[in-house]
Amino acid sequence: MRFASWMSVTSLTLCALGAQSTLWRRVTVFPLDHPLWWATTGTVLIVWLFVAVAALGALRGRPALSFFVAQAPGVMLLAGGLAGRFSFSRTDGAFFGAPFAIGVLWLVTTYRSYRQLPRERRLVLLAASVLFAPLGIVQVRARVPAAAGTSPALTVLPPALNDSERISTACGHGHLELSPLLTFQDASDDGFWPMERTPTVERAIERPRLHEPNRRAALSLETTDAGALLIDAATLVPKPTASHLNRFTDFSVTGLRNPSVRFGATGTTSFPALAFDYPKGRPAHFGALTPSGDFVVWRATSAEKGPFHELGRGPLARGAPVALTLMDGEDAQCTVTWLDFSAQADVTLSPAAGEGVPVNVVQFGKPANDESRVIVITSLAATGIGEGFDTVVHAQGVYRNRVLVEQHGGKSARPEP
Repeated sequence: MRFASWMSVTSLTLCALGAQSTLWRRVTVFPLDHPLWWATTGTVLIVWLFVAVAALGALRGRPALSFFVAQAPGVMLLAGGLAGRFSFSRTDGAFFGAPFAIGVLWLVTTYRSYRQLPRERRLVLLAASVLFAPLGIVQVRARVPAAAGTSPALTVLPPALNDSERISTACGHGHLELSPLLTFQDASDDGFWPMERTPTVERAIERPRLHEPNRRAALSLETTDAGALLIDAATLVPKPTASHLNRFTDFSVTGLRNPSVRFGATGTTSFPALAFDYPKGRPAHFGALTPSGDFVVWRATSAEKGPFHELGRGPLARGAPVALTLMDGEDAQCTVTWLDFSAQADVTLSPAAGEGVPVNVVQFGKPANDESRVIVITSLAATGIGEGFDTVVHAQGVYRNRVLVEQHGGKSARPEP
């Protein structure tokens, strides 16, 4: 019996070390009342408690105590597998069948290892181990995406007045190419991680069409009296869509020698447009609208992963324009302003990032595969910042994206062929 008890201590310690290795961020990454705190930090702390209880049972010659907590990993795997099957019913059952089978095997092996305990006592303790099931269930339920937090501006798709979904224009002495249509790079029918065998919402990841059949977008251009280029785009999302990666707007600028950006909300502070890597290496830089009504600029630690370091902050009311000025050294080149971003963005805490970082994002920098250009990518609700493949939901509706491009130095902004 002492051998079985110490084997339980060893197996639980290995489980605790494995769980500990997943905590790549500080323990306060999620608040205590968030389900992901219990699915990450809370679970690790509880598993270490199991190790301590099992060791106490082994040292004091109380095998029933060691047997009781030794069943916890099996119960957690079994409960998590069942919860996954019912929570993500459209996903391949193999994702959840494997942990369920391992959990059953764990329980059978543990039960047989303590044969010297009276059978009745083992059965009672086995039944009581159901108390550990919530720890397995929370691993799954904490990753079910919350209700959509985006707010589409329109209910009807306007007519399409432009044939191209990509706009070219000048940006000072540089060149800007911009795509203003909402596109999903991945999607999931049931909110599970978008993977190769995860079913996707019908046509969700197709480029939105500007023309029939199946038109889902509209785009028009005009030059304002002040000489700015106004891009008016709209994209239909026909049903609530869970996604990990998507883009509300993306654009690139070439021809700048020493590029940096300034946000209207953070005043005259310039943020260098630096090269970033993926999946690890040079850090990404990004801004986002927070629930407190501030626009905050952060720097990641490695690629897009935390911990995240705040670089700047300024007030930005819901519905207010989000302005970004491209600089070359000390000279402003052009300003890109999103007129509809803040009104439609989801400001809830990101399940991939935590640390107060919301799911909306304005990322900027030079991609590692082409450092000659600056790219800016915005999303109303995505989990590209952080670690993992958690999804977040876009509400059904028509998302409007009016983008104003203004030139500096007295120039007018005009579309180029």
